[in-house]
Amino acid sequence: MAALKNQRHEAFARAICRGESASKAYSGIYHVTGNNAEAAASRLLRNVKVAERISELQGTAAKRTTKTVESLVADLDEIIAFARQCGNPTAMVAAVNTQAKLLGLMIDRSETTVLQRPAPLPTKVLELSESEWIAQFSKGPGQRHALTDGAKQRKAEARKLGGAGNRRAVEPPITWDIETDEIKARGVIGLDDDD
Repeated sequence: MAALKNQRHEAFARAICRGESASKAYSGIYHVTGNNAEAAASRLLRNVKVAERISELQGTAAKRTTKTVESLVADLDEIIAFARQCGNPTAMVAAVNTQAKLLGLMIDRSETTVLQRPAPLPTKVLELSESEWIAQFSKGPGQRHALTDGAKQRKAEARKLGGAGNRRAVEPPITWDIETDEIKARGVIGLDDDD
């Protein structure tokens, strides 16, 4: 059957074959909305010529799809036979995998979605003392201790005892003593002596 003489009917049939709903297809072609579009689309679907044209278009599309899948599977069968003759197992495996994907028998992991993933890092803020930090992140040998809330508890206790206004100033690690004209260092500082 050739295309319908009425261009709007032909456009309606093609829109239905593309997967649009009848009322949406009718609305797009005739610029009618609401119940009027639904009623008119229903009447047009019952039109014998339009219904035959829709079934013809759907049959043609189904034949093309079937032919495409069947021809690809046949081509892959030929590739598998050729790879078997040449003694190339890698090509055989690739062709079989392609066939399985084409037929929907195999799904790539990248196509699946994970609904819930665990958090990669702790979700609460951790405050570590220097010894806890060294135990957790040092590169030296030995056991790695789990993170603890000990540092957080100690800080809370210090706040209770000292209060917010009683914070003492932190001494700088290196100071200059004016009376003795010497450098005073707190902690261990490695300096190379040329003497």
